Amino acid sequence: MEDNKKEDEIFESEFQKITQEYLRASEILAEATALTENDPIKQEMLTFIQPQFVDMCSKAEGVRLMSVKSYEENKEFILEEMKAITQLNLDMAQQIKEKLGQLDGLT
Repeated sequence: MEDNKKEDEIFESEFQKITQEYLRASEILAEATALTENDPIKQEMLTFIQPQFVDMCSKAEGVRLMSVKSYEENKEFILEEMKAITQLNLDMAQQIKEKLGQLDGLT
């Protein structure tokens, strides 16, 4: 019984940590997309990222549904998916910054 409680506490601590990282990665992605400044040319430059974005959205929706419907049964899977989404967001943000950073030398 004590072991289960300790495992639950460790899991909850890990879950809180990844949730903070998940939210921060989402914020970083939002900041990166804001670099387009609603410029259609810059937005067009980022169309290559659309498949990754769709994948991330699908994973996020799956996490949301599982969290609502069956959190206890799927909490380990949910945590792993959140980690994957976090990494996807960070990767996309980096790709956006690199792509738009190419314009810095042109202006």
